[in-house]
Amino acid sequence: MVSNSTQTITSKDIQTTSFLRANPGRKLNMVLAFAAVLLLVSLVTWGYQLKSGLIVTNMRNSFSWGLYIATFAFFVGIAAGGLIVSSSVYLFNIEKLKPFTRIASLSAFACTLGAGAMILPDMGRVDRVYNIILHPNFKSPLVWDVIVITSYMIVTYLSVYVQLLPDWKKEGRGFLNGWTKTRTLEEIEGISKKWSKRVSIIGLPIAILIHTVTALIFATQASRGWWNTAVLPPDFISVAVASGTALVLLIALLFVGKDRFAEYQEAFKTMALIVAGALVVHFFFAAMDLLIHWWWGKPEAHEVLSLVFGRYGLVYATEIFLPAFTMIYFFSQKSKSSFNMLILGCSLLFIGVFAHRMMLMFPSFNAIPLSLSLPGIGIENWAYPIAMGEFQEGLPVFVSTWAYSPTLVESTIALLPFGLVIFVIALALKTYNFLPEKN
Repeated sequence: MVSNSTQTITSKDIQTTSFLRANPGRKLNMVLAFAAVLLLVSLVTWGYQLKSGLIVTNMRNSFSWGLYIATFAFFVGIAAGGLIVSSSVYLFNIEKLKPFTRIASLSAFACTLGAGAMILPDMGRVDRVYNIILHPNFKSPLVWDVIVITSYMIVTYLSVYVQLLPDWKKEGRGFLNGWTKTRTLEEIEGISKKWSKRVSIIGLPIAILIHTVTALIFATQASRGWWNTAVLPPDFISVAVASGTALVLLIALLFVGKDRFAEYQEAFKTMALIVAGALVVHFFFAAMDLLIHWWWGKPEAHEVLSLVFGRYGLVYATEIFLPAFTMIYFFSQKSKSSFNMLILGCSLLFIGVFAHRMMLMFPSFNAIPLSLSLPGIGIENWAYPIAMGEFQEGLPVFVSTWAYSPTLVESTIALLPFGLVIFVIALALKTYNFLPEKN
C-alpha cells in the first residue's frame, strides 16, 4: 500500500515520476484486459476438458504427447534463458545489461508460472496431482522436473523481490517488506546488491538444470530414436539462452519504446549478439545429431529422418529457417539501429522455437518403436499397430501411425500459459518500476 505520510520529494522521486508518466498505464491496461480474456477462455475450455476427458483432444495412445507438452517445453526454455541473462550481469559484470536485470528476472518468473500451469491440462486427472508429492518415484525424470521447476520458481521470485527492495523502501510500499522499515535506504540498497548476487549464484545452475532435466525426460526414452541422444540436453540449453534472451529483449524494446531506443542501444546490441551466438551453438548440435542419425542410423533412424524431411518437412523448415534468419540478422551491423527489425527477429525466433518443440513430437510418435522381423517370409521391421484406446464406427482400432493435429479444444487450452505470462508481466510493469534510471 502507498504511504499517506508526507515525504520530501527528491530528484530520484522526480525521475521515477517522469518515468511513469513516460510510460502511461493505458496500454498496459489494454494488455491486461487481453491477457484476462485469454485466461478466461482457456480456463473455461479446460473445464470442458475436465468434464469430457482427454478424448476431446486429438492425442491418442499412439500419440500421447502433443501441443500441451510442446508448449510446456517452450516456456521452460524461455524461463531458463531469462534468469541466465539476469545472473550473468551480477556474476560476469555485464554492465550494459544491468538496466534490464529486473525485466529478465520477471520474465523468468512469469514463464515458470506458465510452464507449470501448462503441464496440468496434459495430466487429465489433475485432481490426483498430490500423488506425485506423496508417492514420488525418484527414478523418474518427471519427479526431478517438478523439483527443479518449483525451486526455479522460488529463486526467480526471490530475484525479483531483492532487486525491487530499494524502490519499495523509497516509495513506502511493496510486498513482504515490513522488515525494511527499521533500516535506512543505504542499508536496503546494500542488502539488495548482496542478495541479488547470491541469488544469481544459486539461480544460474538451477536455470541450467531446469532445462537439462526437461531435456532428459525426452532423451532417456530409449525407444524413441529421435529423442534418445546425448546432444539433446546441451541443445535445449542453447535454445533456452537464445529464446530467453530474445524475450527479455522484446519486453525491453516494447517497454522502452522508439523514443528511448538510442539510450539503451548498446544493451540491445549485446542481447542480440547473445541470441545469435546461442543459435550458432544450437545449429551445430542440430547438425551433429542429424549427421549421426544418417551416418550410423539403423532403419528406425532412417525412418525418423524420412518423417522429418518428408511428411513434416514444412514444420522442420520453419524450425530451421526462421531462427537462422534471426541469427544472421542479429550478427549484422544493421541490427544496431533497427527497432522494428529487432522485434521482428525475436518474433520469428519464437515461432521457430515453438516449431522446434512440436517437432519433438511429430517424428517420434509416428515411428512406432515396437517392430517384428520375419526374414523367411519377406517381412522386415514390421511395426506392431497400437490400440487407439477407443472404439467408434469408422475409426480404426489399431494404427501404426497417427496424423496428429491439435483440436480447437487443445489450441484454446494452450492459450493458458500465454495469458498467464502476459498478465503477470503486464501487471508487474504497471505496478512497479522495472526499468531503473541509469546512474
